[in-house]
Amino acid sequence: MRKLLITGVGVLFLASCLKREDFPIRPQIEFISYTPNLNPVSAADSIGKVKFSFTDGDGDLGLGQGDTLGEFGIGQPYYYNLFVHYYEKQNGQYVEFVPVFPFHVRFQNLTPTGKDKTLEGEMEVGVYVRPGSPFDTVRYEMYIVDRALHVSDTIVTPDIVSPF
Repeated sequence: MRKLLITGVGVLFLASCLKREDFPIRPQIEFISYTPNLNPVSAADSIGKVKFSFTDGDGDLGLGQGDTLGEFGIGQPYYYNLFVHYYEKQNGQYVEFVPVFPFHVRFQNLTPTGKDKTLEGEMEVGVYVRPGSPFDTVRYEMYIVDRALHVSDTIVTPDIVSPF
């Protein structure tokens, strides 16, 4: 019993000395799931959630309230940091629909305090199943951009088929 306890303590000690995993400074994202959340009021307003994981080696994800100048200013290319593109399946081909008001998201600064800036986590974003579309199958493509303007890969949701 005493050997088992010492071995267990030794394993815990060694595990605590292991360096945290290194991630690239370019953000990485990976699709996890799509969950429908149907709004009973209107089929056109049905909202679902896309969940994805992310990592960033230097922790410069997100924007602060003061990040409103230059490329992060209103109307500038990087005012948003989560880019959401909506596609409708029309006659077997996906066609991007560009809304008047983009579906992009500006999420808050996630940089951790302390010495280790490595980021790893999950994020959920609400998406419309069919924002007024006559087509019953849609999908979303998303990517994130960090403050150094490193662009992640693009994730693609599976086909989202409206039950209406």
